[in-house]
Amino acid sequence: MKHLLLLFFCLVSLFVQGQNYRNDVRNRAVFWTEVNLVYKTAGRWSFQLDHQYRRQADDNNGRDLNAFRHPLLQVFRPWINYQLSKPVRVSLSPIGLWWNWGRVNDYQPTTFFQEVRIIPQLQITKPAGDGEFVQRFRTELRWPSQTDTLTSAYVFLSDGESQEVLADRFDVRLRAMARWINPIFKRHKDDKRWYSHLSIEPMVVLSASAARFDQNRTYVALGRQLGENLRVELGYLNQFTVQRIPDDQLRLFRFNHALHIYVYFENPRRSKAESDSGPE
Repeated sequence: MKHLLLLFFCLVSLFVQGQNYRNDVRNRAVFWTEVNLVYKTAGRWSFQLDHQYRRQADDNNGRDLNAFRHPLLQVFRPWINYQLSKPVRVSLSPIGLWWNWGRVNDYQPTTFFQEVRIIPQLQITKPAGDGEFVQRFRTELRWPSQTDTLTSAYVFLSDGESQEVLADRFDVRLRAMARWINPIFKRHKDDKRWYSHLSIEPMVVLSASAARFDQNRTYVALGRQLGENLRVELGYLNQFTVQRIPDDQLRLFRFNHALHIYVYFENPRRSKAESDSGPE
């Protein structure tokens, strides 16, 4: 009930602040990949590195269906995990490096910015029928550069700007995810080679100027366990974002429609650390 009230007041805040804005809805085809490499120790610790790469179609409201046309994002993000108990795991990404390319069309040059993120995370996994139900809570501390046109270097906490501007650029994002993974196409009771994956993840952005829901992700996928330590997923991810452009008095509702490929590989070791439940 508390979570529903929080969602209600944040949504009310969003629309009240933007009540004088005109609305625009846009769609875009994108392509997302993620490769997750995990090293498990014999105890409760595990270490992982995920790499994400994304591409995008032209930003022309869905008329371009070539999701591989332009670069969108590249990420390198290490993780340190500790299994508190069988259902509970805590994690920390001490530093993640993000490269973002802005929207591209015939009238605007490619824009580019870099970002550093530090991410603590709590994950709780419980049985749900033949599968499992995952709750994940994540806080992202973000330091983005200013958007440029591929002409300026980004130096963490410097960038040639005043400390006041740097403080304005820093923001915090709260993310809560619910994920359900369930075996399908079973030949016998313990057959978990094929599985379905459904997740919903809202995000809240907290900054000096606003506190609002920044985006929501809905993901549905089909997965296959190719071996004891290797699995792949192919899915559809819908990323709904809300952006305000004060100079144009515009509130932009964007739907990114992503073809998503996920690959997970871990070392073959008996460990008390549980496997990671899924992408991003």
